[in-house]
Parts: sequence; C-alpha cells; structure tokens
Amino acid sequence: MELLVSVKPIRDLPRLSAAAELDVRGFPDLDKFLPALAVELEDLGLRIGQVRVGYLRRRGDAERFVALLDYLNVDSMVARPGINDVNTLAELLDEASMYGVRVIWEFGVGRFLRDPSEVNEFANEVSPHRLGLALHVARERGLRDFVRRFVELSGYVKAVYLSNKRAGSFGLPIFEGSIDYLRLMKVLQVLRYDENVVLHYLPSYYGRYNTDLEVLNSFMNSLGGGGADRRLIKSIERIVSEVLNQQ
Repeated sequence: MELLVSVKPIRDLPRLSAAAELDVRGFPDLDKFLPALAVELEDLGLRIGQVRVGYLRRRGDAERFVALLDYLNVDSMVARPGINDVNTLAELLDEASMYGVRVIWEFGVGRFLRDPSEVNEFANEVSPHRLGLALHVARERGLRDFVRRFVELSGYVKAVYLSNKRAGSFGLPIFEGSIDYLRLMKVLQVLRYDENVVLHYLPSYYGRYNTDLEVLNSFMNSLGGGGADRRLIKSIERIVSEVLNQQ
C-alpha cells in the first residue's frame, strides 16, 4: 500500500516526505491559480498521487478538473456523488474515462453510495471493475465497524482515509484520538489491502504529517510478513464470517 498525505493548496505548505493528495474542494477558480499552484508544488518537491474534488452532480463536472489532473500528471480523482441517480453517475464515469481519468467515489458522505445495497446497484449498472470507493475510518463508530464495512465492500476500496477523532472533532492526527491506527494497519495487512492510504488532517496539523508517516512506515516495516497475532486474525475471521452469512 502507498501512504499519501492530503493537503489543500494553501500558503506555507510544509515540505513533505511522501506523495500527496491535493484537496481542491472549495476552490472554484482553478484555472486562475493553476499555473502558480503548479510552480509552488514543484518548488516544494511535492509529488501528487491523486486529486480530491468534492461533489460531481452532472455532465461536465468531471471535465472541469481534467486540465488540473493533466497539469499534475495525475489520473485519479476522489469525488462525492452529488446526485442519487445511477445513470447520471455512470455518465460521469464515462466522461472521466474519455480523458483517461479514474473516479474514486467517497462512500457514506454524499447523496448516494451510503450503504452496500447502493454500491451493488451502481456496480451492476457500470460493471464492478469500474467502481472504486474511498472509505473514511473515522466516520465509522469504531474500529470493528470499519473493518466490517471494509469487508462488506471488499474489492471496491481504492483509498482509505485516516484521521482521528475525539469528542466529536474530526481531522486530528492519527495518534491523538480514540482510534488505534497501529492495530488498523495490522488489519489492513491481514486483509491484503494494497491500495492508497491517505492521512487527512486539518490544515493546522499539517506539520505532523512527516513525523506520523515515519512512525507508520517504521511500524509497517517491523511487521514483515507475519505481524498479526493469532487473536487479531481470529477476530477478523469472525467479522468476515458474519458478513458472508448476511449476504
């Protein structure tokens, strides 16, 4: 799996040691600041791995971001479904694919794809191999609930967002909240997840990215091929069995 960090195009971005997701939600005039943004990112030595664009609602929405992705040499955008019409979302996928762009839909945060039944409906419409999803760990009630959700949507998950939460506050660094992210990394290893993992902090915590990435990388390297204990494996097996029995 590749570790990314999510950043907005704001002033005084820190120098980062990992590839980044560029979060352009809330920036409507992309064409105006695109050249300056590209220069700034190059000066920082920042490699962009994907772009997060917010809601896609109608034909033409995906096309608006193609120039940005082309400028950054990126072929993946993470988007929220802004309409609950399967045909329109399928058209948006077609529109993006015309430009060689893959859309990864955020699960559980838009007007559609809020539960597995809607995911299956959409997959049947566009064919499963064309559907990619992004999951937010902190939006589930706890780690077990996230693992269950991950298993339910297995095969579709192309990005997992990591941030912590405390007393209703989201976007905290991963080691400052109620979620045990070292345990989660073990779980993802057991489940053989090899897609993107994105640290997504509030801008005030961007300075924490490099330190937290170093801890995560060291931890993952220490696991090797057999880092999960038998108790954890048994717990995951029970969750998988429960999901399979309910399908």
